[in-house]
Amino acid sequence: MSQMVTTVIPMDTPEALSRQIATEVRTAMETAGLSQRDVADATTIPLVTLNRRLVGGGKPFDLVELANVAGVLNLSVTELVLRAERNLTKVAA
Repeated sequence: MSQMVTTVIPMDTPEALSRQIATEVRTAMETAGLSQRDVADATTIPLVTLNRRLVGGGKPFDLVELANVAGVLNLSVTELVLRAERNLTKVAA
C-alpha cells in the first residue's frame, strides 16, 4: 500500500521556494553544459526574461516556462521542485 508523505518546508516566504527552484535550474543548466542563451533559444523565452528568472530580478518562473526549461534539461517540473524542496529543507535544518 502506498503512503503519501507530506514534507513541511520551513521558509519565510513562498518566494524562498521560487528562488531555490531558480538555483536548481541554474545547477541543472551547468550540469548539462547549457548557457542561458542555449536555454532561451530552445524554449523561446527571451534571454533577458530567462536571466531575470534565474537571478531573481522580477517574477519567478511561471509553470509553462518551468515546464519548457525542464524539458530542455531532460527533467520534469516535479524533479526540479523536489530538488528545491530537499535543498530548502537542508538549509532550514
